[in-house]
This record gives sequence, C-alpha cells and structure tokens, in this order.
Amino acid sequence: MQQTLIKMDSTRKLLPEIEKLHLNQAALKHKHDEPDVLDTLLLRVVQYVCRSEAAFEGTLPYTEAECVQKIVSKLNGSAERLGVMFLERYNSLIKGIEQRGLRDLMANLMLCHLEEDATFAAKLNASINAIAVNRNRCTDYAVCILGQSEAECEANTEIVQNAIYCLIGVQGRYLLKDVNTGRFKIDATNGSSLIGPQAGMLLRLAELGYYHDRLDEYANALPGLDAIGAMRQAFITKLRQELNVYHGQVALLQQQLTNYKQQQADDQWLQQRAKAPTLLALICWYLKPLRRLQWLVKLAHACQFKKGGELATAIYEQLNTGDPLLDALGCEVLAACCTPLVRMISKWMLEGVIDDNYAEFFVQSLSDVGAERLWHDKFRLRLAMLPKFLTSELACKILKAGKSVNFLREVCVINEPLKGSEQLKQVLENNISCIFKCVPDSSWHAAIETCYTQASKDVLDVMLGPHKLLMHLKGMRRYLLLGQGDFVNIFIEMVKDELEKRGTDVLSHDLSVMLDAALRCINDDLEIFNHLDVVVKTPYSGDTGWDVISLQYIVCGPLATMLEPALPTYKELFKPLWRIKHMEFVLSSKIWKQQMCNAKALRALKHDISQSCYKLHLFSSEIMHFVHQMQYYVLFEVIECQWVQLQKQMEQAAALDDILEAHAQFLDKISIGCFVNSSSIMEQQLGLVYKAIIWLENWQCHFYESCFKELAARQRMQLGIDASECTGQFGITTEQRLERDQGCKLFEQSIVAASSELEQYAATYGKSVANFLLALNSSTDPNLQLLGTRLDFNEYYKKRNANLSKPLTFEHIRMSKCAGQDSSSNEQS
Repeated sequence: MQQTLIKMDSTRKLLPEIEKLHLNQAALKHKHDEPDVLDTLLLRVVQYVCRSEAAFEGTLPYTEAECVQKIVSKLNGSAERLGVMFLERYNSLIKGIEQRGLRDLMANLMLCHLEEDATFAAKLNASINAIAVNRNRCTDYAVCILGQSEAECEANTEIVQNAIYCLIGVQGRYLLKDVNTGRFKIDATNGSSLIGPQAGMLLRLAELGYYHDRLDEYANALPGLDAIGAMRQAFITKLRQELNVYHGQVALLQQQLTNYKQQQADDQWLQQRAKAPTLLALICWYLKPLRRLQWLVKLAHACQFKKGGELATAIYEQLNTGDPLLDALGCEVLAACCTPLVRMISKWMLEGVIDDNYAEFFVQSLSDVGAERLWHDKFRLRLAMLPKFLTSELACKILKAGKSVNFLREVCVINEPLKGSEQLKQVLENNISCIFKCVPDSSWHAAIETCYTQASKDVLDVMLGPHKLLMHLKGMRRYLLLGQGDFVNIFIEMVKDELEKRGTDVLSHDLSVMLDAALRCINDDLEIFNHLDVVVKTPYSGDTGWDVISLQYIVCGPLATMLEPALPTYKELFKPLWRIKHMEFVLSSKIWKQQMCNAKALRALKHDISQSCYKLHLFSSEIMHFVHQMQYYVLFEVIECQWVQLQKQMEQAAALDDILEAHAQFLDKISIGCFVNSSSIMEQQLGLVYKAIIWLENWQCHFYESCFKELAARQRMQLGIDASECTGQFGITTEQRLERDQGCKLFEQSIVAASSELEQYAATYGKSVANFLLALNSSTDPNLQLLGTRLDFNEYYKKRNANLSKPLTFEHIRMSKCAGQDSSSNEQS
C-alpha cells in the first residue's frame, strides 16, 4: 500500500497525532495498489467506529449518503470501477453498525481523507470536538487510521500469518482442524480476541486449506490404494503441478508479509511505503484459487480407482462447466492425461505394437490366439477403456490400421514403415488437445485417417498382388461350392464305385488320385489344383462313400490368416450341395437310367406291371422336378447371383476389410439359400424328401429284381416247352404247370403289395413337400417364396393341401406352422 502523509498546520488539528492524513492522488496512479489502499482505509475506520461505546449525535458536514456519493464519484474519476469496488466493500463492512450517527461519522472520516480541502477538515474537526467524547476515543481513531498501535499491529499481523498458514493446511493460534471432517474451526480460547469480521474472513480463507488437504491426499495416494497406469500417473503429476503453482502463490503472500514485518522492525515504514497484507486483501485474492481447488478436488474424487480410457472419460464428463477458467483448466488436465494414450495410438498405428503394461489402451491383444487367427480374433476393442470422446468408427479405424501394420510385419514379414510415418507421428503427438475436440476435422483426425488409408492400401496390395486373394476366392467358389459343373460330373463319374462302398472301406489316397485325374481333365489355373484336396471323414454306422467324402481347400501363410474363419462355412455349404448332387446322380444315373433300360427288357410282363410302372414313372418325375428346381435355385439364383454381387463389391473395395466383409455377407446369404442353419422345419422336410429318393432307389431295385426273377421263370418254362417239342413230348406236366401258376400268383401279389407301398410312400412324400412349401411361403425372404411358387407351378400340391390355399395372414401363418409341426411329428411317429 502506498500512502502519503501530508503535514498541515499544527494549530488546527483534527486529531493530535495525525491532523491531516490524505490519500494522495499519486497513490491512486498505481492501479494494482488501489484495492489495498481502500482495504486499509475501510478496515481501520470500521474498527475505530465499532469500538465506540456511545452513540454519535453531533452535527457533521455531510450525511452518509452524500459522503458515499462524493467518494464514489472521486474514485471513479481516478480509476475505472474503483468506486464500484469501494461501494461493494463499504456495504459489506457496515452491516454490523446500526447507529446512523456512527455511520455518518465513518463516511465523513473517509471523505476527509480523500479530500484535499482544509476547510472541510476544519468543519469536521469542530464537529468532533463539540461532542462529549473522551480523548482516548480520538486517539483510538488516530491509531486506527494511521496504522494501529504497536500491540494491535502485531496482533493483526499474527492473524494474517495464521490465515496464510491455513491456506496450506497448517494449524495456527486461531484456527484448528476438526479431527472428523478435516475442516478448520476457530480456536475457542484464542478466538475470543477476534472481532466478528475477522473470524468470518478467517473461516472463509480456511476453505482453501481444506481443499488443499483433500487435493494433496489424492495427489499423494499410497501405492495399492488407487489404480495404476501411465495415464493415471500423468493425471497425478498434473495434480501435483497444480499444487506446486498454488504453493508458489501462497509463498508470494508469505514473502509479502515477511517483508512487511522486516520493514516494520527496521522502522522503514514511511520511507519504503511497503504494503501490509490484510485479511480483506486475502479474501479478494482467494476466490480464483478456491474455484480451481474445488474443481480439482471434485475431479480427483470422480476419477478415483479409474485408469486408461475410463479415466479420460471421467475427466471429459467434467468439462463444459460454463466457466472459462475451469474449462481451460479441464482441457489442460485432460491433455496431460491423454499424452500416454496418444503415444499408445501412435505406436500402434505406425508400428503395429501395443505398448500397454497396465491394460489401459482400448485395443487389446489376445496372447492365446495364434497367427492363423491374427486378422480376425487376435486384436479387438476393449470397450471399457474406450474414451467417450472417441467414436466407435474412429476406434475401429485405429484398430484396423494397427492390425494391418502388425499383419504385414508378423505374417507377411514386411518391415517397411508406412509412407510419411515420421510426419504422421509428429502430428499425432504434437496435437494432443485435438483428440477431444467436438468437431473431428482437426489435423490429428486427418492424420488418423491417413494412417488408416495407407495401412489398408498396403495390405490390400500385398494380398491382391503376390498372394492372389481373388484367384483363391474364385477357386473356392468353383470347387467347394460346385460351381465348376464339368469337374463335378467328371469327379463323380470317376469315384462312383468308391461312393457306393461302405464308409469304412473308402481310402483317401485312392480318392486323391482320382481327384488329380479329374482336375487334369479341365482347363484351370494349376496353382489352384495344388490347394484342392479330398478328405474322408470318420464314418458312422450305415454311412456310404457319399456320406464321408468331402472336398477341402488348403491355404497357408497370409491366405490362411484371412480365409481360415471362412473355411468351416465352406465345409458346411459343401454338405447340402454335395447331397443335391448325390440325389441328382441317383435319379439320373440309377433310377431313370434303370427305368429306360428295363422298359424293353420287361416288355413281356407289360400286362402285369404296367400299372406299377406308370405309378413309378409319375413318382420319379415328381421327385426329379423337385430336385432339378432345387439344384437350379441353389446353384444359379443363390450362388451365382451372390457371386456377381460379390465381384462388384470387390472391385469397389478400398481396404482388405471391405473384401472380407463382402465375402462374409456372401457366405451368409448362401447359407440361407442353401438352408444351412435355417428353419428346422425346412431342413426336416427337405431331409424327408431326400430320404424318399433313397427309398425309391431301393424300392425300384427290389421291384425290378422280382420282375426279372419272374421273367426268368417264365423264360425257363418256355424253354422247357420248346425242348419237350423237340423230344416229341409236346408239353409240360401238370405238376410243373401248377408250380408255375403258383409262382405267377405270388408275383401278382408282390406287384400289388409293391404298388400299394409305392402309393403310401408317394403320399408321405407329398405331405413332406407340402410342408416344405408351407415353410417357404411363410418365410419373409421373397426368394424363398418364389422358390415355393416354382416348385408348385401348376398348383399340384396346393390342391391337395388346404393350408396352402389359405391367405398368409398372421393368424394363418401361425396355424400353418402349427399344422406343419403336427404333420411332421405324426410322420416321425
């Protein structure tokens, strides 16, 4: 504080010790000193007036309102808002003074010290001398205005010292800590010497000490009592830095008080014009640190036992308070906390390495996953550690970029860095605050996008170039999905003898030789042939070669990493496709061929078996229509159409994941079209249809066997008759004729029984097809509904099943499903 003592005429003294004490206008030129000057003046005048025991009833030059108006006008003329500051502090300090006379006296005294008018001072002096007030009171006022008595000066200095101690959580003479709450309270013994305003200001300042202690506890927590990690350590370091800054501010206050004491001891008060720290000055100072410490304590409490991305999310949720000071502080804390996170992201995306010793990073590496599953399963997002300010899309790009670099280094053995990796690293690590910006269009986000694009392009070029990924996808489609029709027919024709054997008698090396021979008969890339092999599965009881044979596509290296998850799906798809080929082979190469070959041979039995053969031909044609339509639908409308769509997506792919995702969708749609892992009713009814084909093959074999047996018997009888004519016997014996008649009768009975059995099984087959059509029509897939229309193009089954004729409302769909389930259960029983 700067004050100027102006000596005036000693004969006209307002007060004996300091007749004229003015606040020189020069003292108001230093704006940083103005609040301290006002604090000193206000506090001393109020202390003087409060010690008055009698009411002041004299006549003063001005009223309180007039004095306050003049003071505010004068102060506003010397510095902006100085008058407003005075008025605020004046109104706060006079709340405890109820006597109007004392308030008028206090206002006149302050105006006297601001005015440089000797006439006004004389009038005020006369008014005070006219009052019956003892001399000691005037002396008290003099001491209050000039600078207290030596004892009072030491007492006020000690109060300020206690206040500074409490700012860093240290107890003093007047302030003690509560053992339970940790807050400060006024000492019952020594606090009695404090006046009301002093005690109130001390308690307000003590709030800083409480929050300082709380923040110090969080910043110096013992190991094992809180979460650990690089991001957690960065957060603790930032809290300690804030405490150090706060300690530096308190140290400046202590230095100011120490200088004041030293100057007072050296009797250099007037010469040095030193500023004495006051409680009111501390109150004005403590507001900003209080807001910072309160917010930091709240933040530290919210971040307890959190680490990694979870910690960053907790800090991010405390931002946007509406206070620019706290928002700036929050951004600083979050930037400091995210520094290790950005380094992890940079190392992962540019080098493909996860540097995470405390499981803080949102990208996780599974150590128990091998290289063959590296691309699909080894790395995944740890969602609990994903910060709230990072979107899922951005996190997936970070994951894929690092995965691509890791794949090139670990699987493809390519250790070349990304193009411009040094520049990208500088952008990522020097723009940390951009990671939590609301608008993701900063240079940091652009660098992330560049890393992702570059890494994806490198992997795509490697897989499409040297490793020929598209060629192998075409090979799997041709051979595992039976798209190469000439190969399938040649292979089945070569191994048909092996297919008819029991499953235990089939040898894989024999099949491998036949597979190589079939592949040499077609024109295709020889490299694909090296990846194709035949597998003999473990046979079960009753299995034939058709049930145990399967084709597989062998891949290794980077191709195995990419395609290995899809191979089980290809294996599941091969089974229904191979079964359709099996049914087609049985119908065309066995049933139909046998019928055509035997039609002429059994012409002699035409009158006996014509009705049964007619029913057999009708049933065979019905099954053939079903199988051919199913095969056309699966191979062309499902597989071929989806393959064309897959080729378009592969041509437009910008990253390897786009191709793999399109390939996965391709397999999913094919699985639905081939009834793999689809409705149990469809699979069950389709299995019954296939079962009917095998039954028909066996029935036809027995039927023709009995027919040829009867034909052979009749031919033997005719040969006997012809032989007897040559010997002159002319005929057969009665016993032979009776025996032949009995054989014919038994043959006729067997034909009737076989025909009846065929009709019954045809009816059962018709119910299975009707239930299958019902399941197709009830499906939400329009392609399956169209398949049902094609299978029953002439409404043959619709006329025989009432459920197929009903409109497919929701109620009828439920009833149809229930009816289908009931019929299938009855058939099984």
